[in-house]
Amino acid sequence: MNDADRVLTWAGLLGRCAELARAAVALPEGDRWREAVAPVCTLHAVTLALESLDEVAEEERPGALDRAEILCRGAVETLTRLWDGDELPAQVRELIEESRAAFDMAANAGVEWIVESERLVCGHPGELVERLLRAGFGGELFVARPGVSMFRGAVAAFARSPGGGVPTGEQARLIEGFLEREGKVREAERIGMARQVYRQMDFATGKVVRDVVVPMNEPPVPGQALLVLAIDRGEAVGVPLPMGRGRELEAVPVVEMRAGED
Repeated sequence: MNDADRVLTWAGLLGRCAELARAAVALPEGDRWREAVAPVCTLHAVTLALESLDEVAEEERPGALDRAEILCRGAVETLTRLWDGDELPAQVRELIEESRAAFDMAANAGVEWIVESERLVCGHPGELVERLLRAGFGGELFVARPGVSMFRGAVAAFARSPGGGVPTGEQARLIEGFLEREGKVREAERIGMARQVYRQMDFATGKVVRDVVVPMNEPPVPGQALLVLAIDRGEAVGVPLPMGRGRELEAVPVVEMRAGED
């Protein structure tokens, strides 16, 4: 797909998905179900469109998310009114949950950089923050704590532009250059939810035993959070200076915790 094909308007994408939704929906007979066709098609179309939101022009993402939220809220209110206090059918509840999940994934999407070298250590991100803001970055940036060793497989940084968009090429290069001053990262990967890294210790021995990577929409796990917020909605956030390198930490395993795992 070339760039011209990818740059769609939200209205165009939603219209295309609405056609698919109307073709796919199959509902039982009955007045209540007939009235439910429109809101059900709306939820289905918005869900499909949100899953393809990367095809929309970057500047349209924030507005598209606002309109998607309004459409979904209206559809849910209509369905709730139609069932008038009765429990919603299972397939309707499932569709509502799918639309909510698609919205969360679209709104919270971004790119992350994973440590590729055996070890990576970041300095203070103050200069990076200044350069990103001058380059027009208006989203969120998480980076590894200054002076802390990050190990292969850990998240070194996460960035998202407004509306879950992707940083520009210049902005991404600034982040990669900062990360690779003392280590190496993989090519940035698109991801639906930011992830945090927690350093866990064996308190009986005082030794670090592993780093755990957890989606940020999941409850935090025991341990020290290793990623810090450096930019929040286009505003610099104060990041403490490193305490000093001290004794070099031996490499520990990095474990990914999937959504819903304990």
